[in-house]
Order: sequence, then structure tokens, then C-alpha cells
Amino acid sequence: VTTTHNFMHSLQKSFIDWHRAPLFDTSPDWRRLWPWLALGILFYLAALALRSWANLSQPGLYMEDAGHYFNSYYGGRRYLSFILQHPNGYYNILNNLVAWLAAKGDVRLQPLIYHLFSLGMGVSVAVCLACTGLVRSRAVLLVTPLALGLSGMNHIFYHVSLTFQMYNVVVLLLCLLFFPPPKSWTATGCLALLAALLIWSGPYSVVALPAALLCLLLFPWDRKAVLCAWIVVCTLWYTTALEGGLIRLQNILNPQVQEMILTTLFGRVLLLDSLSAPLMVQIALGLALAAGPLVLLRREVGYVKISLVLFAIIVLSLAPLFLSQKILLYQQVYPCHIYIAQFFWVFYLLISLDRLLARQERSRALKGALLALAVFVFVFADNRRHPDKGFIQPMDKVPAYVRAVHAAEQLRLEKHNQYLVLRTQSTAPRAAPASVRVGSRRRSATMADATVLPVDGGREFITR
Repeated sequence: VTTTHNFMHSLQKSFIDWHRAPLFDTSPDWRRLWPWLALGILFYLAALALRSWANLSQPGLYMEDAGHYFNSYYGGRRYLSFILQHPNGYYNILNNLVAWLAAKGDVRLQPLIYHLFSLGMGVSVAVCLACTGLVRSRAVLLVTPLALGLSGMNHIFYHVSLTFQMYNVVVLLLCLLFFPPPKSWTATGCLALLAALLIWSGPYSVVALPAALLCLLLFPWDRKAVLCAWIVVCTLWYTTALEGGLIRLQNILNPQVQEMILTTLFGRVLLLDSLSAPLMVQIALGLALAAGPLVLLRREVGYVKISLVLFAIIVLSLAPLFLSQKILLYQQVYPCHIYIAQFFWVFYLLISLDRLLARQERSRALKGALLALAVFVFVFADNRRHPDKGFIQPMDKVPAYVRAVHAAEQLRLEKHNQYLVLRTQSTAPRAAPASVRVGSRRRSATMADATVLPVDGGREFITR
């Protein structure tokens, strides 16, 4: 009995010591790192502009930007409470708030507002983890925004589509878990408000629940623990608000779904969709990539803790797709479904390389330079292999369309109890058409003649 008691006491003490162990023995030397971080951000922005200028320079209404946002909010007539709409079964407050605010202004600026917000969110997500202090070597820090922004973010839509910000908000929420504890209760309160907004703005925010719980278990209880507990409570609240019909836990027993899970996790996430090989080969290589750094760095407690949280996010971020009715509907896995997993997997590889480089005592600068070059080459090859990461057919008609809507507004058709319906005639394959009614909204209103707009002034968009 005494031996068992001593063993349990020793085990408890070891866990408490492990729990209290800091991520690093010393804080990051930002005076040394900031120039490299700034250079890395500039490097990423330059590469992004060079790769995707055709899309970055041309606002569009991709995916559901028109159907869910532009069409719904056009005219600025919606009450603020409309941002709580959830036609797909989940709330998406931030996107709806942006669309609601944009609709208060000039219609010609609305696609640009969507575009700038999306670009700002995409850039913020790409550079966020580089600012946590988890990457300490200058060489790896230099390429971290590039790798996360151009490969971890697996589609150009995260930089240009308002619809796809429902995924970016979740990544940004999860990034909060990797920052040091807030320095004041005021900062903690501000982060708590931000976290609540992010949670209620994306269906995949349910992934934050197990990640935040794991942080409470692994890290010291300080102001960050309060933030994690708040994230748990808000996520539970959000989860209860989702429509129950979306969840299908029995999918896990479906052999077809099981195979899709394995293929997706190992082939498309851990191998970054870069190797065509039998499933067993993909599993073996994926496990080697995941476990290898952990074995080599097993004595670095902080690294092991961060890795456990990252693995939880990587694996569980696939659950909202595979344990819902959507996988039965889609019958395939789109890039957006694995975005969170791929993004944090790339970050795991980066911090693993960072810690391995830190252990090198000889020629560290040379090895760091070669490592940075290897990451750059991989990102370049990855983007060549997956062109959707950097380019989608621009929506050239959108500027002319919103100019036509504005021109129709100037006719003051409501004074004559008339209206026009303007609709984008040709849309990209991945975009819902923009369609708005300009003028009177009375039932007795009649449609104005198309000739009220000049041929070169948007008449092509008038529909009946």
C-alpha cells in the first residue's frame, strides 16, 4: 500500500511539474527577431502580390458573396438583427456584419469593401502565428508567413472572398491559444470579446472546444487559462445553437467514410496532397513525419505541449465534415474542409524545424539559410502543383455590374412606381449570381423599359 501511495504521489508530482513547466526557459528576444519578422511579412506580401495579382487587383463576388451577402443586404434596408440569420444551420455574425455595414454606403464600393476585409483577414491569419514567439530562429521566422500564407492557406479564396472568412475567423480564434498570457485583465477582457465574436462567426469554431480544454490541462492556470475557459463556455453555447440535423455521429461506422478520413488525414493533410501513393504508404510516411520530431525533441516539454494541441486541432478539425450530413451530400473533400488541418500542420512542421535548428551548435547560420531555401522551394512547387492556391478566374463583370446598379439608382424609379432587376449574366463556376431590384418595391410596381439605361451603361445586366 505504501509503495502504491508513493508511486501515485510521485506520478502526481511529475504531472504538476510538467503542467507548470513553461514553454521556453527564456522569453523571445524580440529586439533581435522583429527585423526578421518584418522582413518575412514583406517577403510574404511580395510573393502574394506576384502570385495572385490578377485576383488581388480585381474585386469580385466569389462563391456566396452575392447570394448570401450582396443580394440580401442591398439597399441597406435590413435591420441589424438580420446579421443573426443562419440559412445553412450555423451563425456567421462577422461576415454578415461586414455586409450590413457595406450596404449603408455606395453600391459601387461594396465589392471592394468585401475584398479589402477579406484581404486584411487573410494577411492577418498568415502572419499571426509568426508573432507568437514560438518560432525563435531567424531563418525559420523569415519564411513562416510565406509558408503559412501561400501553402497553409490552401486556396486564394481566403484572401479575396467574404464567404471564406468563416474559415479564417476560426483559424484566427485558434491562433489566440498560442499567444503568451495577456499582461493585464483589460487585455484579457478584450481578447475574450474578440474570441466570442470569432466563435459565433464560423461553423468550424467547435474545434476550439477540445483545443481550449487541452490548453487548460497542459498549461499553467493564469490569465490565459481564464481566456481558454471563456472560449470553452462560448463554444458550448454556440454548439447548442447549431441545428441538430447537421450532426451524424454514425458516420464513423461507415466503411466508406472511414477510408475517406484516412485518405484525407494522411494523404491530403500530413503529406499536403503532394504524393500519389497507396494508402498504407501514405499512412506510414505521415506517421513518420508526425512522430519523428516528437521523438527527437521529446525532452522539450514546451514543444511537446504545443505539439499535442496542434495534433488535436489537426485531427478534430476534420470532424465537422465527416461527422455531419455534408459528407454524404458532397461525397468529396474540398480544400476548405481541410484548410484548418493543413494550416496548423504546416505550423507544426515549422516549429519542429525551428527547434531542431536551435539544437545545432555548428554552422547554424548556414543550416538555417539552407532550411529557409528548402521551405521556399517547397512553397513554390506546392503552388505550381495546386494552382487554385494562387489564382481563380477573375470576375471581370462585377465592376461594370455595380456601376450599372448605381446608374439605375440615379433614375429614381421609385417616384414612378417602377423598378429594374439587374443580374450578372455570366458568372464564374464557383459564384452565385448577383441580382438586385432597383426602384419601387410595391406590389403594384411595373418594370421600367430597358432603354432607360444606355447600351454601354449596363443595359446588358437588365433581366425580366
